[in-house]
Amino acid sequence: MLMETDTTDPPSNLRLEDDIFARVDRGEADAVLRFWKDDECLVRGRAKSVRYGWYAEEAAARLSVPVYERSTGGGVVYHGPGNLNWSFFARVDGRLLSPSRVFADGSWTIIEALRRLGFPASLAPPNRIDVDGKKVSGMAARSTIHALLVHGTLLIDADIGKIDELCIPPPGCPPVSNLSAWRKVDDREVVAAARRVLEEAGLRVSEAERW
Repeated sequence: MLMETDTTDPPSNLRLEDDIFARVDRGEADAVLRFWKDDECLVRGRAKSVRYGWYAEEAAARLSVPVYERSTGGGVVYHGPGNLNWSFFARVDGRLLSPSRVFADGSWTIIEALRRLGFPASLAPPNRIDVDGKKVSGMAARSTIHALLVHGTLLIDADIGKIDELCIPPPGCPPVSNLSAWRKVDDREVVAAARRVLEEAGLRVSEAERW
């Protein structure tokens, strides 16, 4: 299923992530690729860690940028105008996947979609999508023996200056960049390219379902 979500309310979107994951885990849904956007905010993992980076708490307070917690691990990401969020949910075969397999499987459709749009995108382990050595998408994940969720940001035309002011990257992370630094692109092109990737993989994908 290809899904686009109309609401831009961060708490509602985070609740929907957990609801879809639970449905997949119970066997009520098989595979879902969701695209969604949020009003400006920061979304953090469950625990603070230098390994994953964090955020500038004083800057967030000064700029009145709200901070929400998600159910997956990892660091802190910026959501807002110019940023398209994506989520891949899948039913798995009764065994836990390795972290490398989780992010490789979860990001494959997005990476292939970007390549079809002319961006030389690649997976940068453990949990980034890079284009020409710049980070365009950060990812986080959770899994059970029955369900997998990998979700990420996709920087299209976001305020990079604000991201740099708010987000403290993990060690070794390259600079972030918008896709628009390479060429003009919009959300619709990304969604359409993802649909083509799924269809070329032999999956029947109807017009995106809206929630």
